[in-house]
Amino acid sequence: MLNNLVEKKRKFEKYKLKCFRAQFVTFILLMGFIAYLYVFIIKPTGGQADAFFHLLFDGEMNIFFVLLIVGGYATAQYFKKKEDKAETEYQNLRCEVIRKSAELWPQPTQWQNRHEVFKMMKSEFDINLFHESK
Repeated sequence: MLNNLVEKKRKFEKYKLKCFRAQFVTFILLMGFIAYLYVFIIKPTGGQADAFFHLLFDGEMNIFFVLLIVGGYATAQYFKKKEDKAETEYQNLRCEVIRKSAELWPQPTQWQNRHEVFKMMKSEFDINLFHESK
């Protein structure tokens, strides 16, 4: 049961990292595209809407970057959903271990061993089994 809990924690952390990376790359692409728009399209056209849209949609690279940004956003949303699902599974299993700890360690000597196992889980895997709250 504890091995399964560690696997779910690792899965959750993996999706959390992937989501952050996708968000970071999308943010960098978006900021770069906004800077490009300002320097090469907005400033030279003087803010004229018809010239702005003509230059914006005239270049294939502009559309490519917009599609890249949209794809990055969609990827970040995909990993965010996966992260939320993995977190829910992890938290449910963690709470189940906490609720069933009296059944898993019924005798007083084993109850002391339970405390040692919980401390080891906290120090090695950053899994808190002492309280149900996050």
